[in-house]
Amino acid sequence: MSDTATAPWNNPPQRQKPLKRKRAEKQARQAEHWGRRLEEARQEGPDAVAAVTFDRLRSVLDKLPQEARDRAYDTVAAALENIRETHAQ
Repeated sequence: MSDTATAPWNNPPQRQKPLKRKRAEKQARQAEHWGRRLEEARQEGPDAVAAVTFDRLRSVLDKLPQEARDRAYDTVAAALENIRETHAQ
């Protein structure tokens, strides 16, 4: 009888980095990217900040599935309305 404990299908290859760690590193790189772009935009003025913020929002929304994207659009619209009401003069 053969030893199946050492068979390749019983021993998956070891990952060099766990997926959670890779995902965390990717999210950290993305946060650094957007933080850098936002800081540069702050030096240019409020219109540049708004443009970078919209670009980030669009990139996040584009990655969502359709149903989640629809809910997110509703949430964004409500947030914009809240900001408009809060800061209206």
